[in-house]
Amino acid sequence: MTVWESESELAPETPAFVIDGEVLDGFVDRFAAALEGSWPHSILSYSFKTNSLPWLISYMRERGVRAEVVSDAEYELALALGYSPETIVYNGPIKSRRRLREALRAGSIINLDAKREVTWTAELARELTADAAGAASAPLAVGLRVNWDLETLRPGESTTGTEGSRFGFNVDNGELDAAIEELTAAGVRIAGLHMHRNSATQSLGVYEASASLAARIASERDLDLDWLDIGGGFFGSIDGSPTFDDYVRVIRGAVQGVIDPERTLLIVEPGGSLIAVPVEFHASVLDVKRVGESVFAITDGSRTDVDPLFRRRRDYDVRLSTSSAETLPEQIVAGFTCMEEDRITRLRDAPALAVGDRLVLSTVGAYTMSYQSTFIEFLPAVHVRRGGRYTQVRRRWGVADYLQGNRVIEGDELVEPRTAQG
Repeated sequence: MTVWESESELAPETPAFVIDGEVLDGFVDRFAAALEGSWPHSILSYSFKTNSLPWLISYMRERGVRAEVVSDAEYELALALGYSPETIVYNGPIKSRRRLREALRAGSIINLDAKREVTWTAELARELTADAAGAASAPLAVGLRVNWDLETLRPGESTTGTEGSRFGFNVDNGELDAAIEELTAAGVRIAGLHMHRNSATQSLGVYEASASLAARIASERDLDLDWLDIGGGFFGSIDGSPTFDDYVRVIRGAVQGVIDPERTLLIVEPGGSLIAVPVEFHASVLDVKRVGESVFAITDGSRTDVDPLFRRRRDYDVRLSTSSAETLPEQIVAGFTCMEEDRITRLRDAPALAVGDRLVLSTVGAYTMSYQSTFIEFLPAVHVRRGGRYTQVRRRWGVADYLQGNRVIEGDELVEPRTAQG
C-alpha cells in the first residue's frame, strides 16, 4: 500500500537511511518475549552480517542481545564495540586458526562449519590435555553445523533446490559422524547443533523440520546438548504471520521429549526479521524527464542503496512529500548512477513529482548497508528517529572517509593520500 503525504515532514538531508527507534524496540521486545514465553532458557543473538552499523550493534548490546558473527572481522568488531567473548556466538566457515583458538579459550559459543576447524579444535584439545599434566580441567565444548536436506523434507522451500547447501557437515553421508568422532577422540565435547538453513518461504514447517531433525540426531548419537542453535531467517512483520511466538512454540513442540528446554539453550540468530522493517531510505527528486510515454523522476538515491543485488521487487511502500495536484498514471523513479538498470520503483496513479519533492521507501534495513556500494557516490548518512527527533549516527561519507587506510603512489613511494581541506 502506498500512502501519499502533501506536507513535508521534518527530516534530515537526503540521501539518508532513517531507523525508526520505536519500531526497532518493538521487534526486539517481541522476540525476547516470545522466547521468555515458550523457551526461557534461551539466547537472542543478532546477526551482524545483516546490518553491521556500529550504532545498531551497540544498541543490541545495550538491550542484552548477544552477537552472532561469521568471520574474524565480525568477531573483532563485536569485541571493539563492547561485547565480551562469552556473549558472542561464533559461526561461519572462514574462522582463522588463531581466532578460533582464542575464542575457544575465551568461552565463546562456537559452531564449527569446516573440516579444518574440526582439526584445529582437536589439536588444541590435545595441547590443553598435555599442558594440564593430569590436572582436572573442563574439556573444550563446541557445536557442529548440520548440513541437511531441506528440499526433501520440505519440497519447494529451500533456496538451493536439489543441489543442497554448502554449509556444515552432512548428516546423510557420514561427514557429521566423522566430525563427531574426530572431536570426541581428542576429548572435545559435542555441546551443540547448529541447524540454520535459508528458506524461500520462512514457513513454520521449515523450523519444525529443522528442530525435529536436531532431536533425532541428538537421540541417535546420544548427545547431551548445551545448546540448540536454530539459526535465523525468520519472518518479521508488525502485524503479519507467522509471529515470533509461533516460531518458538513450533520449535519447542518439535523437540518435546528429546531435548529438554530446561537443560538446553535455544539460540536464535535473527537479522532481517529485527532490522528490515524499522529502516527507511529518504531521497529527493533532482530532475524530471519525459521520454515518449515515460516519465522519469531522477533522485539523489540509487537502487544500489535499497536493492544492492538488483533482485528485489520494486513495489516498495512509498511516502511522498509533494504539493502537486496533478496525478500521473505511471512514473519511473530512478537513481543517480549511469546504469539504465538503476530504476528504483514505479509509482502508479500518484502525484506528479517535481524537483525537490521527497520520497521515503520503507522496509529496507536488511543487508542494504552491509552491501553498501561506493559506486559513483559514497555512503549516505544514517539517522535514528525517536519522537519525531532525528539523531545522526553515521555521517555521509566524503573523500576523506573513502581514502582512510589507503595509500597512493607519489614518485617512487607509497604514501598516505592528501585530502582537500575546508
